[in-house]
Amino acid sequence: MKLFHDQCKDVDIVITTALIPGKTAPILIKKYMIDDMKPGSVVVDLAAEAGGNIETITPGELTVYNNVTHIGYTDLPSRLPTQASTLYSNNLSKLLLSMQGTKDHYFLDMADDVVRGSIVLNQGATTSAP
Repeated sequence: MKLFHDQCKDVDIVITTALIPGKTAPILIKKYMIDDMKPGSVVVDLAAEAGGNIETITPGELTVYNNVTHIGYTDLPSRLPTQASTLYSNNLSKLLLSMQGTKDHYFLDMADDVVRGSIVLNQGATTSAP
């Protein structure tokens, strides 16, 4: 527990995931550890559905205790596909915008590492990674 306490003093975010099938999740992060965290820190308890690994977590809710944000959502896995799809579509949009040329043509700036890394063939020749 001393190691966890020392880490809580040092880091800005703590993510816990410890679960024991069929049992209540073990408390790994105690209240006094949260009290010693820096203001503005965040704790995420992925075991909140089974009671949580963090003593100050409220399962199913986003709360703030002692200036530390507690994320205790019990449906985080179901939230991930939406976030992943949004991030992926945003990345594709930015990539295509970086290749924006004239109205009818794309412009491939081979000096741009992102564009260069995404091109497999250029004018019939295989390209290699930058």
